[in-house]
Amino acid sequence: MTTRVRRITILALGTLAAAAVTGCSTASSNADYAQAERIRADLTPELDTLYQRPDDMSNAFTVMLDENGRMIWQDLGRVLYTDRPSRLTREPVPW
Repeated sequence: MTTRVRRITILALGTLAAAAVTGCSTASSNADYAQAERIRADLTPELDTLYQRPDDMSNAFTVMLDENGRMIWQDLGRVLYTDRPSRLTREPVPW
């Protein structure tokens, strides 16, 4: 081994040893513990479902109500036979 490679190896091992000895820091006050508990209690406070925010859920609910209302009126038109012109007229009606 050359001197340069040996120095780089020793420097790398020293850096690795220093990183291993450092470890993780701990909370220093009760406020830190309280903040950690709040985060653990709700990791995604802005989400109500797996991927939707409250605004997204409200928008989806509004779209669902609108579509259901339009489908009800369309079904009612079919039930009352108002979805097509009458075939009892004398004049031909294009349909």
